[in-house]
Amino acid sequence: MKTVLTVLWPLLLSLLGGVLLALCFAPFDWPDLVWLAPVAWLAALWLGGGERKRKRFGFLTASVGGFVFWALNLKWLASVAGGAYLILALYLALFFGLFGLFAATTGNPFRRKRAPGTRLAEAGRSLAYAALNGGVWCGLEWLRGWLFTGFGWNGLGVAFHDRLPLAQGAEFVGVTGLAFLPVFTAAVLVQVGVRLAAGVRVGRVERHWDFAATILFLIAVFTFGVFRTFSINRAPSEALRVLLVQMDIPQTAGKVHWTPEEVHEGYESETRAAFAAVDALNEKLVAEAEGEVELAAIDWVVWPEVVLYGPLLSLEEERYVTYEPSSSTITRMQELGARNFIAGIGEIEGEIVDEIIRPRPDGTHYNSLLAVNPESELSVHRKQHLVIYGEFIPFVDSVQWLADIYEKVAGVKWAGNMGRGTGAEGFSLPGAGGEVRVIPSICFEDTVPRVTRKFSEGPREIIVNITNDGWFGKTEGSQQHFDNALFRTIELRRPMVRAANRGVTGVVSATGSLVDYRTGEEQVLRNEEGKPFTRGHVRGRAYIRESGGPTLYARFGDWFAALGLFAGLAAVFWQKARARSRRS
Repeated sequence: MKTVLTVLWPLLLSLLGGVLLALCFAPFDWPDLVWLAPVAWLAALWLGGGERKRKRFGFLTASVGGFVFWALNLKWLASVAGGAYLILALYLALFFGLFGLFAATTGNPFRRKRAPGTRLAEAGRSLAYAALNGGVWCGLEWLRGWLFTGFGWNGLGVAFHDRLPLAQGAEFVGVTGLAFLPVFTAAVLVQVGVRLAAGVRVGRVERHWDFAATILFLIAVFTFGVFRTFSINRAPSEALRVLLVQMDIPQTAGKVHWTPEEVHEGYESETRAAFAAVDALNEKLVAEAEGEVELAAIDWVVWPEVVLYGPLLSLEEERYVTYEPSSSTITRMQELGARNFIAGIGEIEGEIVDEIIRPRPDGTHYNSLLAVNPESELSVHRKQHLVIYGEFIPFVDSVQWLADIYEKVAGVKWAGNMGRGTGAEGFSLPGAGGEVRVIPSICFEDTVPRVTRKFSEGPREIIVNITNDGWFGKTEGSQQHFDNALFRTIELRRPMVRAANRGVTGVVSATGSLVDYRTGEEQVLRNEEGKPFTRGHVRGRAYIRESGGPTLYARFGDWFAALGLFAGLAAVFWQKARARSRRS
């Protein structure tokens, strides 16, 4: 019985850690549990198992917790993939396993007995091990974010989506770097807990300087976040008045249940209603005014991903032609007052044959963002980070049954791999007293910081995301998507406007908040139950800063996480070299 408990308690503790971490995110949203999950894992990895087969023990123990977390956290994928999503959960759990392998061996402060040193020396050693484990965790999250196209979803730092003062450091280290905080803190707590227990057994109480240093560190991080938020909000800026439209069109996997005509009419009708509301508001303001009055207006209109069903044909020399019904919709919107109009559209490479413009038979298809300025000039951004099994399938040309799986799940025929956009040019539209440079993102690109950060060049920028989470129905996937996306605003210190067909539609400030700090109003579309699954529009303000170049994160990306991973590898090699020298 004792042997069974010895084997099981680390696994049960790791499982508990996975459950605690899953509870940090939607639909549960108990983000403060992020401080407890790593405590469970490190206690299991450091104090459990025997001296033999430590690598296997660490890998398997942490993988159990990782699999439980991902199985709970990604259950919304079952709406399109059924139980097959557990294959993804199993793959992602391997990164937890790699951390467990490290933490149970090189990163374990209790693995070798040492002669007790001074209190400060013990505290320094404790902090060093905590920093090493925190750095390796960040590095593995970074690796997960780009390996095999990457899946950087719901790292530990994303739990701070509702604890924004602690999230403000993302402008330096990115959301992956924020994961350092809970792992570092947990590592110190476990070490202090072991020393406390040892002291109680012999009736001795000591000061724990590593614990005090950790508390001061967290206070400093929180205080910085509060003051940084205050300084960003007080920086000189101009309001960009935006209209974001959402129709919440139902779909089953890839099959939309409205006709193209119904989609266009729905979005046009909601936009007309918004402009009519602005006209009515201005009439009321003028009637009640005793002096000068600032009238309401709309500078930009943003529709979601691929809601224009007439394709965009791209010709040579960056010439573009829109097909019906998109052409007429764009014309009507500009006549209505949407002089700067942004929407998602399917793009096809075209050609001119006998003076007739037509799609090329072998032309590449793109998922694109189309912007139209007051002079009716078109700017186009092609999606760069494609969704596997949604927009491309590896080896599908030679392995036909991969397409058959897609057609069975999505309910529509596989149309072939989509093209991948390149470059980082961006484009500008007038507004907020000048030109505003757009940092474009489509769908899940707003969860991929390495894509968005390369577009940031200087002041007067805004992130524009158009998306559609309708594939996954009315699940927590939409809220999780948004919670990941909001960190792009902090990393780049640029506001974001976000239009979703189904999902979270709203305006996010440069500090990651949905609240307009000048009016105190929340700028997001929700139904009476507080859910994003509704039809309507958001008329809000995004504040365009007049100064401020690219952030440290925009310039250097995940330098902190990469440094943490390299530090962990260096520690492994150093330990091996030291062991060899002792044997010789």
